[in-house]
Amino acid sequence: MGNGGGGSLTITLPDSRPVNQFLGIPYAAKPKRFAPARQPDAWTEPRNASVFGPSCMQYVADADAGASSQLVRDLFATHHQESEDCLFINAFAPAAKAPALRPVVVFIPGGGWQMSNGNLDFTGFAAYEDIVAFGFNYRTNVFGFPIADEIPLKNRNLGLMDQQLALAWVQTNAKAFGGDPEKVTIWGESAGAMSVDIHLHNYASGRAPFRAAVMSSGQMSFGLLAFTPPATYTQGWRRLAVAVGCPRGIIGRLSCMRRVPARDLVDNLDSATFSPYPLADGKVVPRARAAGWRRGSVARVPLLMTTMAEEGRSLLRPNISLDLFRSAWLPESAVSKDQAENIFEDYRKMPGLRNDFDVTSAIYTDWIWQCPQQMLANASVALGNPVWRGYINKSLAEVLPEKYRYLGKFHGADMMLLFFVAARHERGFEMPSHLVRFARELRSAIGSFVRDPRRGPGWPAIGSPSAPRDVAVLGDKSTMIDRNVLDANCAIFTDALAAVEKKSVAW
Repeated sequence: MGNGGGGSLTITLPDSRPVNQFLGIPYAAKPKRFAPARQPDAWTEPRNASVFGPSCMQYVADADAGASSQLVRDLFATHHQESEDCLFINAFAPAAKAPALRPVVVFIPGGGWQMSNGNLDFTGFAAYEDIVAFGFNYRTNVFGFPIADEIPLKNRNLGLMDQQLALAWVQTNAKAFGGDPEKVTIWGESAGAMSVDIHLHNYASGRAPFRAAVMSSGQMSFGLLAFTPPATYTQGWRRLAVAVGCPRGIIGRLSCMRRVPARDLVDNLDSATFSPYPLADGKVVPRARAAGWRRGSVARVPLLMTTMAEEGRSLLRPNISLDLFRSAWLPESAVSKDQAENIFEDYRKMPGLRNDFDVTSAIYTDWIWQCPQQMLANASVALGNPVWRGYINKSLAEVLPEKYRYLGKFHGADMMLLFFVAARHERGFEMPSHLVRFARELRSAIGSFVRDPRRGPGWPAIGSPSAPRDVAVLGDKSTMIDRNVLDANCAIFTDALAAVEKKSVAW
């Protein structure tokens, strides 16, 4: 941190102690485009820390086989001002001094590697869970993952390198906010959870800047989410360069791309069909990550893993056809056409799946999210790590615009519960009482885990004496379920998941 004080905010929520908010603190200097971030410059004058800094540049993709861009903008694109000068972190800490340093949670937001917003309100976590919470921005899309011929492989995962810098900043500065750098839990959702998986691999040896991890709807070692593009897949960068008027050849192209207005680069990503993504460089992103879990080349820390009951409903268009879904999400390299037809047939027989959207979103939930996450949980348990699983079965339909009430228990609904429903209620807005109650229960489970990861979130760990009834179903009537029942559909994908893992050795 810089020297000297700065303006911050103190907030008091109902029936809680005051919380200090320190917003928009730079954890890195203004980044040079397409280059690793540097340590922040110290400041000697008081700094205003009462407002969020700008978000990084955001790209809302519009893919036929994914969520509609309008849905993403309406429900998930909560950023306002955007800038390339965006590497800011926000701290939320109880104002009262504690007898000892408090446990810390560091949140890594999701956004499909194309958008991300760390400007979330963690006041409730600090006020009611008595922890210190941090959230931060990192670069995404072409600014965070420039897959370009002229950029060294070691500098193409800039967004993840930003995250490493933020985690190091917390280690250095947590005590200034009353937080204990020895008691840090990293928590990510979606691409943020995928990031957590990467960090678990990166700290397989040596001291990790965390003692526990929470992965909400995501991992990056098993199934299709383990995919990373080859280092030679630079066609999208070339198309983008042409679209913004830069040279076709390598000479002078990078300097030209650094001069193009940031908004022009974002606005041409669609026409260039370029959705940049982390790639396995053997440094920031290890290769063969499923094998890494199996041989124990990961940080040995407690894990809390959650999934939503209907992940796929917010990630596919309601009018998606079976053919389009198959070509996009059941690649023939892993799933033959006959196997795909058998998968469709198996799901058509399941109760409650009335149309192609119901079928494809249920397949997407299991194939992309639920089953691979279960595989990672099992691999971690086999290493002797304490692991807890939660299955969130709570609908947000009541607070959604009417046109989105079909989404149900969708990918990202847990974040809306925590950072919209609970936060707005605690600021005096009317919210359905059952949703507020559940949001607080979910927050409490995460808070319990952060305070004492060895004791867990409040239900039995995987492999505990209650096994196999050792997965918590969190919803209107929270209970424990036999994981063999919950994961029964995963047997449908056994061969396909094995085929994907075999191919992923090269990713």
